[in-house]
Amino acid sequence: MPLITLRANKISSEKIRDSLAESLSLITEKILRKNKKLIVVRFEAADQQAQWYVGGALKSDDAAIFELSIIVTKGTNTDEEKALWIAQAWELVTEALGSAPHPNYISIQEIDGKSWGYNGLSQEQRKIQST
Repeated sequence: MPLITLRANKISSEKIRDSLAESLSLITEKILRKNKKLIVVRFEAADQQAQWYVGGALKSDDAAIFELSIIVTKGTNTDEEKALWIAQAWELVTEALGSAPHPNYISIQEIDGKSWGYNGLSQEQRKIQST
């Protein structure tokens, strides 16, 4: 039940969003072994009010800058799976948005199964109910 969020200074077209949503879902299903039907991808394009600073200075060029995060249940993936997901997600996003000389971050946030869930049940409750 991962939640993937891509925040970027530009996500130029619906076609790119559709392609990224599909590609990110596929690698999440394949590498992190998540149920594709439960993967949610959210895009947050920076509006004109958003300003990105790099090294303390306002980013003034048109190069892509982004932050990609995914939330998963703690302890459900190996270090190798997480490293591979980060590498492949990086390739997908930089191919779609363009690479930049700026740092662009990808994070995997692991939350204890007692502390998050969906449709009114925690992951821990779902685990107990399935046994």
